[in-house]
Amino acid sequence: MLLLLVVGCQLLAEPVQSYWLWSPDLGKWVNPKKSAKDTPEDQLAWAMQLYEQKDWDRAIEEFEKLPAAFPTSRLAAEGVYHAGLSWEEKKDFAKAANNYQKLINQYPYSDRIKDAVHREFEIAMMFASGEKMKVLGMPVLSGQEKAIELFKHIVKNAPFGSYGDQAQFQLGEVYKQQGAYEEAQKAFQAVVDEYPTSPLVQQARFEIANASMLASRQAQYNEQYAERAIEEFKSIKESFPDDESVRKADESIRLLREKKAETAFETGSFYERQKKIGSARVYYSDLIRQYPETQAAGKAKERLERLPEGGGAAPAPAEGGSASGGKRRKPWFKVW
Repeated sequence: MLLLLVVGCQLLAEPVQSYWLWSPDLGKWVNPKKSAKDTPEDQLAWAMQLYEQKDWDRAIEEFEKLPAAFPTSRLAAEGVYHAGLSWEEKKDFAKAANNYQKLINQYPYSDRIKDAVHREFEIAMMFASGEKMKVLGMPVLSGQEKAIELFKHIVKNAPFGSYGDQAQFQLGEVYKQQGAYEEAQKAFQAVVDEYPTSPLVQQARFEIANASMLASRQAQYNEQYAERAIEEFKSIKESFPDDESVRKADESIRLLREKKAETAFETGSFYERQKKIGSARVYYSDLIRQYPETQAAGKAKERLERLPEGGGAAPAPAEGGSASGGKRRKPWFKVW
């Protein structure tokens, strides 16, 4: 029994002797495998050698030793940056972005700041375009929330750099993809307010109106959003009369007016089916007056021609109002 105990102790002692050495300078046992080289220059050179050999896992481990062992060295930022590049080579873009964020946060005066912001923006664009985030090495999670995080980080930490206005605009695009139209409008409005000389201002104004139009199409038709969108598109036409966006604005206004007219037509049809001929007549007539160029106006004219006379009176819409407005009770329709 004693012999087995001695042999067991010797076996357990062998790995310790292999990995741990006494350091007189530090006054403690150290693991050479986990220790950095004597100087940041030597450590970076060793890590770069592994990087050039495409040994990404070992390269990351050695690059990470630079900020850990030499936090005040200018080469610490190099370690963080190249660890990020190594994660990109492994296709783990979220971890790569985390390294670039760390560099921007902890080493704001590094020569690598512009490079880090550039890489962070590129990764954010990848996630915004559908790149998945990895879990246990497998790309399974949507990257949109990570894209939002990265765009916000760039806007906060490098607002007036090369990517500030682009990150702010793309933030609105991601919110729009998610159906968060109010957040999208706020993001696009920030482009207009915070970056008035940016070439993206005109497109941002168009997207503000576009977000209103898209919001009006959600589960329950929202006429308030539709009206706001029309006014915003009209404002774009006045501000940029000679631009290509005017054609897009015209088409968007046409679609919105078609939808508003169709909603009014469906309301008139409802009253007609309920035998409330007077109310139906008011809705059809007001539709023709407000939206004469729409397809719904043509259908309303046909309905008016075959409506029986009489049928009860209905209060006329307020001056300048639409048939679907006022305080009269009306059905709810989803016509999108």
